[in-house]
Amino acid sequence: MPLAVAEPLAFAVQLYAAVGVLFAVPFAWRGAEALDPAARMGSWGFRLLILPGAAALWPVLLVLWARASGPRKTEAGRRQVAPDEAARAP
Repeated sequence: MPLAVAEPLAFAVQLYAAVGVLFAVPFAWRGAEALDPAARMGSWGFRLLILPGAAALWPVLLVLWARASGPRKTEAGRRQVAPDEAARAP
């Protein structure tokens, strides 16, 4: 493989890994619970075990985490109204 191809490829892999490690720590701490309610009861050992997978799969998990923390929708597809929001409705 020519050096002109290998260097940018190696840089891209290093950048992907670095962003993955930076993402994995907050995801293991808070993001896993947003995706799976059973993860709230997870121990520190569980959180350490999911770090490598979260670092490797960070783009997918980032999208899932963003969707999970967005507005909740009901089965009919309408946005679920928060109780304090319903009290302010005219």
